[in-house]
Amino acid sequence: MILTKVFANVDEINDLELYHIETCLVKSDDLTKRILRVTSDHGNDYGIRLEDDSEGLENGSAFKIGPKHLVVLSVLPDEVIKIVPEDIDDMGVLAHLLGNLHKPVQVENGQITLLFDPVVVKTLDQRQTKYTVEKAQLTEPLRYVDLTNGK
Repeated sequence: MILTKVFANVDEINDLELYHIETCLVKSDDLTKRILRVTSDHGNDYGIRLEDDSEGLENGSAFKIGPKHLVVLSVLPDEVIKIVPEDIDDMGVLAHLLGNLHKPVQVENGQITLLFDPVVVKTLDQRQTKYTVEKAQLTEPLRYVDLTNGK
């Protein structure tokens, strides 16, 4: 079966207990793919090819495959580096540094998150930048900066 439209995110479904749910474990970088093949915890294979290019996948994306039957994506935890810059100057320097290393990042609530990379760790250690390495379930894929302005 080919799934082409996200029904909702499971966090937005009020009557979730009324649905039969199949879960598909995916890696965070799978969320950036336009075409994806997944296998559910029930052993069923599904293809995902979204019709709408503006639509994206995220942790908890649910596809309706029957009146009360959902296929839900669950992102596997990744090892990530989390950095909380000391001030706006530190944020600018870190953004420049990570940009030069061509690393996709997520910036949220003053914190920079990126996938674990030993080169980044070595660079941060050389700068004596405080960071943590932890397992985290990313809700959205990490992205590179889009310099095309949507064109």
